[in-house]
Amino acid sequence: MSTAEQPLIDLTAAPSTTTYLRDLWRRREFAVAMPAQDLRAQNMDTVLGQLWHLVNPALQIGVYFVIFGIVLDTGRGVDNFFAFLIVGVVLFHLTQRVTQDATMSIVRNVGLIRSVQFPRILLPLSAVNGQTVAFLPALAIALGAVTVTGETPTLRWLALPPLLIAQYLFNLGAALIVARIGATVKDLRELIPHLFRLLFYGSGVIFSVDIMITSESWRQAFAVNPIYALITCARWCLLGTSISGEVLISTTTWCAALPILGFVFFRRAERRLGA
Repeated sequence: MSTAEQPLIDLTAAPSTTTYLRDLWRRREFAVAMPAQDLRAQNMDTVLGQLWHLVNPALQIGVYFVIFGIVLDTGRGVDNFFAFLIVGVVLFHLTQRVTQDATMSIVRNVGLIRSVQFPRILLPLSAVNGQTVAFLPALAIALGAVTVTGETPTLRWLALPPLLIAQYLFNLGAALIVARIGATVKDLRELIPHLFRLLFYGSGVIFSVDIMITSESWRQAFAVNPIYALITCARWCLLGTSISGEVLISTTTWCAALPILGFVFFRRAERRLGA
């Protein structure tokens, strides 16, 4: 075949999924180094510095306990409400912080996108990694507090690491979705906090759905909520509270499907993001 007859290669075509994932793996250090640098830079101008990663979650838990546990008494009927509240608050805020950070991950890195060719999925992935690492001190405080309040580690606690991996996958899927939308709909960053305020009260963070909700239809509706399902699984692991089959199915489905859906959704618009 002569040179004139050879098919033209479309240099603007998106790479195959295999090539894309291979390139992503080759640049994986970026998704670790970037959030690590951001974490080191946080709170450097404060007296406590990096200790705020421990102080903030402790203060949040204390405030919620005073308001909802003592003043409003939403924990009536719940054994060890303090530990119950800790697990809910810590896991809820992890997903909230990941989502809020990922929403702006493309917008705040437009200059980098326009100057360097790289898989843009690394930006929301970095947001997930950074917030997950920042979550570890809160997790340590939560486990310590749960133990201090009288809970004894059991074999159920061994299910916590797989559950945290499942939440990481769910958070990654959510991050990819909001990163794409947030790149074009700038108002999303203003809407996300209000959405999570609604989710906070609709995810059983501060009350027991089994005790407060008597309607079976509403209980099933709660089970569809992935954040409620993850928190309920974590409470089962650490506190031995009840868990339904619907919650297990919801957790498994969301954490398996959302990363895939998020990946496909993000890739379809990736070449337009930040351009």
